[in-house]
Amino acid sequence: MTDVPTGEPRQFHPSWPAFHRRLLARMVWLAPLLVLALLIAAWPSLGLALIGLGGALMLGGVALAVYFRRTRVTVADGELRIRGPLRTRRWPVHAISTLVFLPLPGTRRATLYGVSPVLERMFVLSAEVWDDDELEAIAEAIGAPIVRAPAGLAVVDITERYPGTIGWTTTHPWAVVLLITGGTVIVMLMVAVISAFVLVATGEIPMPGPTPSPSG
Repeated sequence: MTDVPTGEPRQFHPSWPAFHRRLLARMVWLAPLLVLALLIAAWPSLGLALIGLGGALMLGGVALAVYFRRTRVTVADGELRIRGPLRTRRWPVHAISTLVFLPLPGTRRATLYGVSPVLERMFVLSAEVWDDDELEAIAEAIGAPIVRAPAGLAVVDITERYPGTIGWTTTHPWAVVLLITGGTVIVMLMVAVISAFVLVATGEIPMPGPTPSPSG
């Protein structure tokens, strides 16, 4: 168990610089897919596509700023508290049966999972957002038994050997990509429609007038 006194709080934060570097690496292959989907959805209007792209990037930036501003993990008074963008979840540390460091398929950096005594997932702290040293410090502060899974395991092996860890988003990665792409396109179209409405309402884009009738 951890040697940290029960009343001494320990607080941990996700790493924006680390996430930013990994996001840029992901965008090398994800960005062309998103741009292609946007062009197809907005064709033949290139201006509409650019407005949608700018709006989606702005909303995504705001969402990430809120996430990294609010998210934190606190271990204090025998309790684990994980505050997310919208809510805070709490567990007594003695209720956490196992901590599993598990590299997801295709990666070598380990995500931290908290598993209950009935082999259900309690929480997950992604290696995409948290530094390795910070995850190790969180596990040390919690003090539950630690299991370290090897890298390179297939999804079926993970579900059999480490129940209570990965969920639907990991077992169906391409479905997640399609959902993200579709959601991004929908957001872009909504931004474009709202922008067009504002431009029409302010008179920047004139509405077409009635077609004159042919003279008798």
